[in-house]
Amino acid sequence: MPAPVVLPPDYYLQHFAEFLARVEAQYAGLLGPAEQQFIGEYRALSPDARRLWLRMLSRKGIVFALSDLQYDEISDQPAAAALLLQSGFAARPEQEADLANWLLKANKQQLWDLLQLGLQQGQLPQLPKKSADKATLQQAVTDAALLQPAWLAQSGDWLALRRTDALQYLLFLFFGRIETDLSAFTLRDLGVVATGGLRAEAQAGAAPAGAADRSEPLYQARFLDVPTAQAAYAYARLKAGLREALPRKNSVLSPEQLQQWQAQSAQWPEPLDERTELAREKLCEALGRQAERLGQVGTAIHWYLAGGGYPASERLMRLYHKLGRRDELEALLAQMQTEPCCDEEYYLALDFSRRVFKQSRITETTHLLQQAAVLPLDELWANAPEQGALFYYRQQGYQAEHLENNLWLALFGLLLWPQLFEAPDSSIYNEFERRPRDLTTPLFYQRHGAAIEAQLMLLNDKAAACRYLLAQSTRHYGKQNAIFSWYPELTRPLLALVQGAPTGALAAVLRKMALDFRRHSSGYPDLMLWRDGSGNGNSDGAGQVQDLQFIEIKAPGDSVRRNQLSRLYSLRDQGFSLRLERVQWVLDPARIYAVIDVETTGGTAGTDRVTEIGLVKLQYGREIARYSTLINPQRRIPPFISKLTGITDSMVATAPEFSDIAAELWQLLQGCIFVAHNVRFDYGFIRAELARCGYALQLPQLCTVVESRRYFPGLTSYSLGNLTAHFGIKLTQHHRALADAAATAELLLLINQQRAASAPAMATSEEHATGRFDTLGGDPAGVVAE
Repeated sequence: MPAPVVLPPDYYLQHFAEFLARVEAQYAGLLGPAEQQFIGEYRALSPDARRLWLRMLSRKGIVFALSDLQYDEISDQPAAAALLLQSGFAARPEQEADLANWLLKANKQQLWDLLQLGLQQGQLPQLPKKSADKATLQQAVTDAALLQPAWLAQSGDWLALRRTDALQYLLFLFFGRIETDLSAFTLRDLGVVATGGLRAEAQAGAAPAGAADRSEPLYQARFLDVPTAQAAYAYARLKAGLREALPRKNSVLSPEQLQQWQAQSAQWPEPLDERTELAREKLCEALGRQAERLGQVGTAIHWYLAGGGYPASERLMRLYHKLGRRDELEALLAQMQTEPCCDEEYYLALDFSRRVFKQSRITETTHLLQQAAVLPLDELWANAPEQGALFYYRQQGYQAEHLENNLWLALFGLLLWPQLFEAPDSSIYNEFERRPRDLTTPLFYQRHGAAIEAQLMLLNDKAAACRYLLAQSTRHYGKQNAIFSWYPELTRPLLALVQGAPTGALAAVLRKMALDFRRHSSGYPDLMLWRDGSGNGNSDGAGQVQDLQFIEIKAPGDSVRRNQLSRLYSLRDQGFSLRLERVQWVLDPARIYAVIDVETTGGTAGTDRVTEIGLVKLQYGREIARYSTLINPQRRIPPFISKLTGITDSMVATAPEFSDIAAELWQLLQGCIFVAHNVRFDYGFIRAELARCGYALQLPQLCTVVESRRYFPGLTSYSLGNLTAHFGIKLTQHHRALADAAATAELLLLINQQRAASAPAMATSEEHATGRFDTLGGDPAGVVAE
């Protein structure tokens, strides 16, 4: 294990100096009087004052007790605090935000001290109870109106952080987003976050041998003029303000807040670059959705029109349809189909047009689900349906990989690596960025269009393209990037994709990614299948790939997301063979069930402990093994538990500890489906106990409570005692582990009889080999169209 990184005492001071030097070097022309004044006055502070201010900056909040800011590197804290107050880098808490932050951050003792002061001064009739929680103390401070600057001044030595406005602009220039501190530098120095270094490697490789320095800076400036930078900063602040007003996913603005946003929008600056234009689109779309939630349809339409783009166009389309504004709807649908901003918008408009104008009565999603084939899989794969599908297709002789988006992203990243990371004008602006910042806008393609098209031409010669990708993978393997993930076998399916793809199809897919990476980098099918024509199981660029297919796997209850639907249809239009398959779990008579019951010291797995285990194993509808033992929980058993189970401290005193039987139990469970009556309880305890012994339990689970409700509806109770009474199952020692496990096993056999009656047979390889995206049939039940 590597030794932990020990940062020097002055690392905050050092990396802030590094940050200021970087900003001045990259953005000297964009620093106005306020920023220059801030930098000059900061550097005029004493070292101790700078240290104290940076320590405040690195902590959460804006108000701090000096007693909480004791650091070894600050030799004279009182003098440092006095200088910060004198220079305006700190102040006594007086603003409303200061007081609110003090109330939030103060600990119980600090709140208690303030309340005692209020009692002494006659502001408080009596103190709360000594046992009162923090919320009660906070409420008492508020009720007594003690949250005032004068009262805080008497209750301790407090400082409020100041001079952060100019700093936030500097941080925005450097990071391209709203930041409040330099935690990225700290994480880098601690080794927690590995910086990309991609530009450094590219420039080092291009520098002449023996060159002492570079004629150009390592990183270019994010913005080249003040108006563009300030407009981008304004929208970043607006985005942060809306996020603060909507802290939770289901938060809603008040009508007054929405009206205020609308009034202020007249003062919004004009976006001057593509990323800022995108930020404005997303902001308008979010405010439109807020207006819809408030029932203000007219205001919502205003915001959607103001922002434009997708998904605002979808919301606008649906509102026009709902309001019966047919002419506007027709015009919008025509625009979405003739000038779509992405595949999602095009296929949505095409689908909606067909239904609105009576060309089709069902959505494309429903149509797709109706075509989907059913893939019966052993319930062993219930927690990993994609892995179950892989196992099935490999049994049919296919090469098969579960790749989803990463396959396509890896092809994009490796083929266009020079344009992404090595071009002199690549928009990577510091070592913390791992992909170009313009990649989510059309600017990336505008900058590198000719070079991108030249790279895409490589795909016309499949053998040459495979050699190029192998060379790129060898050269760059393991380099940190935010495009795709590396893994040892990446090149095998990647080369198979290049060899088996229809002519021109890959170039079309990658071109869309280059034009708008944000909207075309996700939603790709789960599985890729192919057969190797060489017969040696390898796709090395020389063999022939046959029968290349893509499959989207949907387990019962899964939804088809909009981007998945768009990718499926887009890839189909490029000539790829693909389909959607709906998993149906089947009952395999050879499957082994481990029916388990545990007795415990309480109800919380991970905290309470097991006192008894009972296990019955079933296969082919009959018992093949059983196991039972008391367990010493290494703690006292509560009296009410002993009364319920009959298990006492004296009974478990000489019993084995769980660690003594862990290896044996682990072996008994391998290859089984874990069954219990309320399986989350028993599985949680067994998993926690095994984890303490170094075993990571991961098994398919079946709950006889859930299955009994499904196959025996209408019963008054589904407790084990009532079910055994209803079905005449013997249960002589309820709440003893082996007796409960044996009864649950009998109940499972009854359930499996019902399941077997409705379970489908496993599909043959011939049935799946002939199924395709356009011809598959079946009932879409169990898959949700989003």
